[in-house]
Amino acid sequence: MPSPPSHLHLLSLPTPFPVGAVNVYLAEGDPLTLIDAGPKDEPARAALEDGLAAHGHRVEDIRRIVLTHHHVDHIGLAAEIVARSGAEVLTHPYNLPWLEDYVGARIRNAPFYNQIWDEGGVPEQIVEMMARASEGVAQWLDPLTGANTIDEGDTLAFADREWRVHHTPGHAGGLICLWEPLSRTLLSNDHLLRDISSNPVMEPPVGQGPRPKRLVEYLREMRRMAGLDPAIALPGHGEAIHDVPGLVRKRIAFHRRRAEKILATLDGERLTLWELTRPLFPRLSTGMDFFLALSEIQGHLDLLAESGEVEPTGADGLLRWKHRPMSKRRG
Repeated sequence: MPSPPSHLHLLSLPTPFPVGAVNVYLAEGDPLTLIDAGPKDEPARAALEDGLAAHGHRVEDIRRIVLTHHHVDHIGLAAEIVARSGAEVLTHPYNLPWLEDYVGARIRNAPFYNQIWDEGGVPEQIVEMMARASEGVAQWLDPLTGANTIDEGDTLAFADREWRVHHTPGHAGGLICLWEPLSRTLLSNDHLLRDISSNPVMEPPVGQGPRPKRLVEYLREMRRMAGLDPAIALPGHGEAIHDVPGLVRKRIAFHRRRAEKILATLDGERLTLWELTRPLFPRLSTGMDFFLALSEIQGHLDLLAESGEVEPTGADGLLRWKHRPMSKRRG
């Protein structure tokens, strides 16, 4: 069986988040490349410096950083690394607003989310909890300007191999995977995780387009990456994945089971996003928990609407969802 390139090394960095440690990857060769950067946090910084030193390198030696998506556990230290090394940064265009001005992006995106919360009947105290959680994220990163962009079909040379960029939105709109066909190695970051299913995170569109349907995209892109037939996938958290097609089948089955629970909850009812979220996630306690749960339910409603199994109805400023009978779908 092919093995991953020998010049590619895993560096595990602790994070202050429930997901635990984040995997970043050091690719030796010219240019010395780092895939993702961890959060701006002293334990992560120390672990990065120790991991680099174990392979004979310093932060100042890094010449290129590839950021797989804009979540803070993957980008937080990037600005500091660039300041110390002068490294070039590459990422998908969708990630730039968060990299350059996270606080400004959050403010600009607030009307998008507030409309969804209003239509979904989310209580004001929950909206305030989510807003506070979003504000708190800014402490884990510094602004970074001057990044260059990469997109679907581009190629990058690192670890003595040629890697193809695949844009795989779902968990995040600007998420990329990196594919090396000779060893059949997929750097899957948070698109594919062995032990947990990545959240399809609700995000605004680019420009004035429709709201992205992140779970629909996530399932499509999982199937596409499984179609590459990777021998191994190296994720952003947790252990390596040795059966990508099998894992993708499990993830698809998991989301179908959750969709069936939503249909069962809707049986004979017209319910808002909030009324669906509470019974399906009854033990939520933090603002980020609520945001991820609402994103998950909205993603499943998008999936069920696409298949014709549910439809929304609007009244009194609220959007309510109902189960469409099979006979009506056939008609």
